[in-house]
Amino acid sequence: MILLNLLVEKINKKWNLVLYSEAHKYTRRIFLLTLIGLFLRFIAARNLEVLADDMVYASQSAGIMGAKLISTHSNPPLFFYLTDLAYKLFGYTTLMSRFWPLIAGTLLIPLTYLISNHFLKDKKSSFFAALFVTASSFLIRMTFTEQSLVVLFFIFSGVYMGMLFMENQKVSSFLLFSCFFGLSLLTKYNAPFFIISFGLYALWYTKSNKHVSKISLKKIIYLFIILLLFALPFISFNYILYHQKGIVDVYFSRLVHLNSTQNLYGSLGGQENSFLDNLLNPSNYGNYILPFMTDKLLVIFAIYGLWTLFKNNNKKSLVFTSIFLVIPFILQSAGAPLAKHFAFMYLILAIPAGEGLASIVAKLNNKKALKILIFSLIFIGFIFSLGIANGTPSNYLSKGPTAQLKSFINEEVSGASLLVFDSRIYTARSMWLATDRAYLNFEQASSFFEQIFAQNLSTSTNTKVYIIECVVEDCGWGWVSSNQNLNSSSEGFIDSIIPSTDIIKKINTKIYSGNEIFSKQSTQEYYRVHSTTLRIPPAYLEQIKKSQEFYFSPYLYKDLSNYLYNYKTIDPFANLLDKLSYFIIIMSVIFSILSIFFILFLLIKTL
Repeated sequence: MILLNLLVEKINKKWNLVLYSEAHKYTRRIFLLTLIGLFLRFIAARNLEVLADDMVYASQSAGIMGAKLISTHSNPPLFFYLTDLAYKLFGYTTLMSRFWPLIAGTLLIPLTYLISNHFLKDKKSSFFAALFVTASSFLIRMTFTEQSLVVLFFIFSGVYMGMLFMENQKVSSFLLFSCFFGLSLLTKYNAPFFIISFGLYALWYTKSNKHVSKISLKKIIYLFIILLLFALPFISFNYILYHQKGIVDVYFSRLVHLNSTQNLYGSLGGQENSFLDNLLNPSNYGNYILPFMTDKLLVIFAIYGLWTLFKNNNKKSLVFTSIFLVIPFILQSAGAPLAKHFAFMYLILAIPAGEGLASIVAKLNNKKALKILIFSLIFIGFIFSLGIANGTPSNYLSKGPTAQLKSFINEEVSGASLLVFDSRIYTARSMWLATDRAYLNFEQASSFFEQIFAQNLSTSTNTKVYIIECVVEDCGWGWVSSNQNLNSSSEGFIDSIIPSTDIIKKINTKIYSGNEIFSKQSTQEYYRVHSTTLRIPPAYLEQIKKSQEFYFSPYLYKDLSNYLYNYKTIDPFANLLDKLSYFIIIMSVIFSILSIFFILFLLIKTL
């Protein structure tokens, strides 16, 4: 009891220092920024409309923990496991599908402060760097079901701990930076781009600072062993698949083209070119302009900040910024040049941008009016930028139609109901909207209804059936206008069922002529929900769930018998790899949860 009282007293004393001490004012400011950033990103997580890839990730995360898969055909498994854990704890909601991008994106704010302060040794400049991350339109609007923010959180946590290790040579720092890099490898296949960048920076830093001890060969070997352990799940996955079925996952297939995988993935975008082909293709390097389009103020202050750093001969910041901008940009452009993969540019540019803003504020001295004017312009610029959806989903301020429909299904549709989706709705979107209920598309429903009407089974019970119509004619595919057969068949199905259904819900969306906040708006009906009652045997609903799949993956991983990436572990070595890989994934999930609190602990400890 005495020890407990002493501990409580010590914690209270620490918090009183943080809350009231002048020396800790930046601690309070960073916590405030983090709360503001959390609020801004919460709005995004709740409202944003969807893209094609995030619907794949949202739907294919559901049930993966129960299936005990050690990787997926598209990306390493950690993000899928983390998302499925959120589903299991809080339900299949839009917010939970975006829970980890929300948390990781928010924690990038204090992390940016820590990294910037390590370079600049100036709390004001570092605070401004965190401010730019807090208010970055692109980073805020990246809060959808996508791995980028999560992998950046792990990468830059590793970068910070790695920089600490180069200075203090502590075993704890070494283990933490190795493990954070390992978590990044288990999250997204572009993590090596940043690990290579850090290796180049570490090499420069140790060579240019004689007082810094060089990383020993022994430590480098330990680092590779740790990284290999974290990479073991997806390496084992591809090793076993190749030996049993002659295939590998999508991104492995782009490194080494195999006839079997080209036949399998040939229709996927970018599959026709290898990584080397893309590396030598100038047309892939167009995303350099992305920050100019979404966060102009960040770029302006970053350019001025780079000039200030150059003038002050701050080589450490300049080299770090250059390496982490150029190397990942080149490699990512060759890997997959989608805008969402270039979120790292905003984090790196925030460091010189913070220095640039601090330099301008310092020159104003006591000119309070000019300072107010500058920050007012920054605030106006932030509000304007927030309405730009370049490379990210629309509907920041108003709830997107898919998020609205998901809420309706969760609240109004029972688990014993059947959902029937318009085939003009992207299949991954239908799969996510239905989770975890039975669903069919229009083509499947036509034959299914004929079957149950013909059989008239005695085990049938009254079952509520909800038909979801895509009113705008293309809900996620992007090519329905050029496929009038699909459009005609969907319209024909709707016309045939309308007499026997009731329209119970119309879901509208806001249409913007340009900037979401400042342009003219109009309202358009997007989805329409019809309802009817049919007699269906309850067992059929479970069979329907097991029959569905999309992009190689079975719905909720209910039935793995026909799953292309399902393998047998009768080989003792394959069995060992499988069990060890699953253990590594579970431990990584635990470490990921602990890392949230670790960054906050670092913030309090460091400031």
